[in-house]
Amino acid sequence: MIWLETRSQTDADRRRMAMWGTVVSETPEGGLHGRVRGDGLYEGDRFWADAIKDTYDDPARRLEMAKRNLPLPAAFREAAIALRAIIRNKRKLGEPFKEELLELHQLAAIASLAPYDALDITPYARIAELDLSPTRVGWDALSLLTKTDRALMAEVWRAPDQHVSGEAAYPQIRRQGEQAVRRHNDEMLQNALAQVDAMPPPRFAEAPTDEPPRSFWSRLFGL
Repeated sequence: MIWLETRSQTDADRRRMAMWGTVVSETPEGGLHGRVRGDGLYEGDRFWADAIKDTYDDPARRLEMAKRNLPLPAAFREAAIALRAIIRNKRKLGEPFKEELLELHQLAAIASLAPYDALDITPYARIAELDLSPTRVGWDALSLLTKTDRALMAEVWRAPDQHVSGEAAYPQIRRQGEQAVRRHNDEMLQNALAQVDAMPPPRFAEAPTDEPPRSFWSRLFGL
């Protein structure tokens, strides 16, 4: 499930666990090794940030891939670059481009709501309920946009009474998101500990050694 498809807190929690949860395994030496699950970070068998480079000559495809990887900060940047290319091409051809310009503004407004973790744990359906239109969230307060983006928006739309970021308009998104992140990080830790507890006892060498006992974290990460 991608972030844009999350409808409930349960969806968001499951997706985040699948992406950032820890998988614990035993090393051949009898130690423990931890790695993040990484679900959703790959396009096929390639890390998404590498795979997207193949789409640089196809803005529409680039945009689709970037949106699948939201709300990663780099995905917001890639989506904005793709939309700018589409807008440029349409303007050259004299075609309507306001729909793409509005999408660019919306992406920038979403990116301004909260830092990555707080945004990632928030179901997208909750974001979709917010009024992030140019009359509510002014373009001059959106850091994802360039000077050229803002100038074009000023030509197309009437300026809002006040330019504010998404976070300034809806501070509860960051506040509630940070609370959810703390809760979910605790759940991920408990999940990792449960994996360790379910493993067979460690194998000890018959001959005594002078090595000091290893801490849980050194065992967890294979140090």
